[in-house]
Amino acid sequence: MKLSLLKRPVLAALLGATLALPALADVDAAAQALLPEANKSSGKLLVVTSLAYPPMEYTDAGSEELKGFDIDIAREIAARLGLEPEFVNVEFPQLIPQVVTGRSEMIISAFSDKVERQAQLDFIDYFNTGNVFYTTADHKDEIKTEKDLCGKTIAVATGTSWVTWAEEVGKANCPADNLYNVIQIPTQAEHIMQIKQGRAQASVIGIEGLADLEINEPGAFYQIGAAGEPNPYGIAFEKSNTALRDAALAALNGMLADGTYIEIVKRYHLDVGAVDKFVINGATQ
Repeated sequence: MKLSLLKRPVLAALLGATLALPALADVDAAAQALLPEANKSSGKLLVVTSLAYPPMEYTDAGSEELKGFDIDIAREIAARLGLEPEFVNVEFPQLIPQVVTGRSEMIISAFSDKVERQAQLDFIDYFNTGNVFYTTADHKDEIKTEKDLCGKTIAVATGTSWVTWAEEVGKANCPADNLYNVIQIPTQAEHIMQIKQGRAQASVIGIEGLADLEINEPGAFYQIGAAGEPNPYGIAFEKSNTALRDAALAALNGMLADGTYIEIVKRYHLDVGAVDKFVINGATQ
C-alpha cells in the first residue's frame, strides 16, 4: 500500500517537500494559464494521498519524508504549474470525501479509475496496473493456485477495489461453503504481519507493489495465479474542477514529451505499468 512503513494518523499534519529531492522542471506557462483562479491566488496545490504503499507513496521508518512514484509525479505537476504542493495523508476510504468536500484538490494514491467513481470524480489515467494474490515463500508447498486459497484468510487494504475483486475471485474458484475469508486491514505492512503471524494466508497487491517487494526482499514473496482485472490508476479531481484537471493534464503531457515521466517511471523500476498517453476517464468498468 514495505515492511519499513509506519501507519500514519487518519489526518496527518500537512507534509511538505523535504531534503534531497530530484530537480523539478520550470513553470509551463501554457499549462499554468489553464489553472482556476483559486489556485492562481493561493499558489498551492492541495494533494491528498494514503501512505504505506511502496513504491507508489510511502515514508521510511522514523522519517516524515514523502517518497514514491506518485509523490514525485505530484511534485512535478505542481512545479510545472508554478504551485507549491501541500500533501495530506488520510486512510484510503477518506480519499474521495477529502476531495469532494473541498479539503483537498487532487487525489494521487495508486487510486483506480473506476466507472462508479466517475460519478463524483474525473480521472487522468497515468499508470496501468493489475491485481495479484501473493504470500510469503514458506507457503509455496501449500498454496500454488487461487483454488488453494479456498477457505483461507486474505488480508486486503481497507476500502480498496481489491476487496471486491478478491471476493469475486473466491466465488469463481471455490464452493459456496468454502469461500475466501476477506478481511480489510489498512496497510501492506499490516497485511504482511498478519501472514507472518498466521492470521492470514495471503494478500492482494498491484503488480507494481509485488515488483517492489521483490526488489527489496528477493525471494521472500511470490505471486499466486495470474494477474487479474487490468485497470488504470488515475489522478482524481472533483467532477466540477475541470480547470485544474486540464492544467494537470497539460503538465503531464509536457512531462511525457520531454521524457520526465519515463525518468520517474525508471526511478522506481515501474516500466511494467508505464503509459504512452494520458487519458481522461478511460476506465470502462
